Amino acid sequence: MGGLIESNRVEIGRVSAIYRYPVKSMRGQALPRVEVRWNGLDGDRQYAFVKSADTSRFPWATGRNFSDMTLWTARYDIDEKPRESHVNVTLDDGAIHAVTAPELVQRLSQDVGMPVALLHLGRGCFDSMPVSVVGQETLDDLAAKTDVPVAALRFRPNIVIDAGHERAWLGGRLAFGDSALRLRADRPIERCSMITLDPETAERAPKLMRTVVEEFNNEIGIYCTPEAPGPLEVGAKAWLERY
Repeated sequence: MGGLIESNRVEIGRVSAIYRYPVKSMRGQALPRVEVRWNGLDGDRQYAFVKSADTSRFPWATGRNFSDMTLWTARYDIDEKPRESHVNVTLDDGAIHAVTAPELVQRLSQDVGMPVALLHLGRGCFDSMPVSVVGQETLDDLAAKTDVPVAALRFRPNIVIDAGHERAWLGGRLAFGDSALRLRADRPIERCSMITLDPETAERAPKLMRTVVEEFNNEIGIYCTPEAPGPLEVGAKAWLERY
């Protein structure tokens, strides 16, 4: 899609979706526009639940421990001002709790099977890097190889580009429309069993994991680092710039 614009700049598609996850491992929130700061999308993964007695490098309580957690929806009460907003969580049974409510911690502790605690971290509770990007052609190829519908939210990306294979962008820099935002495309994302969970039903599709391992080197999506902050909008042209 697109063509050579300058010697080091190529149009690769458009932004088809932007997702923010106020609480780690809960359902993603689609946004029409967001500010991307040095530490990622404004408000992304600001909260997480941790297993209180877990001192490992991965203490998070996630859908791997309790799959229905991926069906819980977290939202800021003012989407445009996450730093000033409270977060409410709607459970799969329709009950709504503030993310800080003791009853939510109690419910999650019971379902996970061990005590959990809420963590609020202003710079974000990330596994590795602050921004993730995937190209639609990668998702389409995976769906064709598995005969399983592949929604982008299985991979919890921040940004979906409507064309292309994101691995081809590694080592370059992503630019968007006329925004000052620049993202350095750093490395592919290794995947775990979370991708087998249907984001709408929490049902598992083991074949998807096998195919990602065997056909995609267990890598879907790429991690990016902001080189310059700026706004991002759905529909913006996406450019690949080579250094």
